[in-house]
Amino acid sequence: MARATKKKAREPHPDESLADLRAALKQGLPPLVILRGEERWYRDQGVRSVLEVATAQGHEICRHDAADPEFSLPTLLDDLTGGALFAGGRAVQIENADALLVKGARRHSPALLEALLARLRSDSQGTVVLGADKLRADHAVCKVAKEIGGLLVTCRRLWETPPPWDPDPRKAELVQWLVTRARERKVKLSADEAAYVVAATGNDLSGLLDRLAVLADGGGRVAERVGWEAGGTPWDLADHMLDGLADRAVAGLEALFRSGFQGRDGRRTADAAALGNVLSSALTARLREAATGAEALAAGASPAAAAVLAGVGGGPRSQATFQARLGLRSAAEWRTLLDQAVDVERRARSGVRVDASDFALLALRWAKRGSSRRSRSR
Repeated sequence: MARATKKKAREPHPDESLADLRAALKQGLPPLVILRGEERWYRDQGVRSVLEVATAQGHEICRHDAADPEFSLPTLLDDLTGGALFAGGRAVQIENADALLVKGARRHSPALLEALLARLRSDSQGTVVLGADKLRADHAVCKVAKEIGGLLVTCRRLWETPPPWDPDPRKAELVQWLVTRARERKVKLSADEAAYVVAATGNDLSGLLDRLAVLADGGGRVAERVGWEAGGTPWDLADHMLDGLADRAVAGLEALFRSGFQGRDGRRTADAAALGNVLSSALTARLREAATGAEALAAGASPAAAAVLAGVGGGPRSQATFQARLGLRSAAEWRTLLDQAVDVERRARSGVRVDASDFALLALRWAKRGSSRRSRSR
């Protein structure tokens, strides 16, 4: 009998995670707070909450960001191993910590891990706040956090599309988030208008708040006051193209190649050649997954097994999104799309200029007429 697979726990909504963090801070300042996930806006909110408590308790604040060109590892090590000179304790913030703590990362530092663990196991006053896009729950630092009463806070990105079982775009997490923020700021914004603003802006919480500021004084239609700027990331656009959403993909491609995109390190990339390389790589990676999964399905595998064979990770919703995508085309069709994308990638990497028009042509070729399905951006 096949062993039953353990169902993955649902990742909490970041609002829930932030509320739990603030409730815990009322009980005292933990020795370690880890804010994990790709939603930088929520991570920043969490860091602010922790440092406000640390400041109120008189701790010295030391800030470090591994993505900053002026980042200094020796200075960070000094802050971790030393004590505060004139304060009761020291709060050390380390942003983009996975670049330093994850093996294989470009700036991986075993010395930092040793210094961090030594501090956490000592009786040093204060706290350490780690912000990281990807830091596995079984990482040594996360294990120690559980041992010493630290906090692990999930800051995943909000879903910009509705769940498959309720395809109303107004039900998307991102739209609901914007409606809530508008209500808090007393900005009149209906769910329909919020859905438009999200589609026009993309999954950028700070950008959405900027749009609310524009709308705060009222007057005029929302569509007239909020221009279409959503380019998203190359990975978002790859998803739109694979799902046959040509209108959304073409609009996003124009914005992407006009203004670039902000990477996970916070830096903006606008160079057309670099964008062509990143987008073509994202497309071929997604299509290899889809082709492998579709071929597994055709051979008799279950959708869940096909996702595993394709190497698709993520939570239950990512798995469901991938499985639904497989049903859009046959295995042969996915292979044809992959061949076309590989041709574009080969040209991009050989120095031939590849721009938005090349990808728009693919998007139009791959369009699914009348398809209402929307995939989640990654």
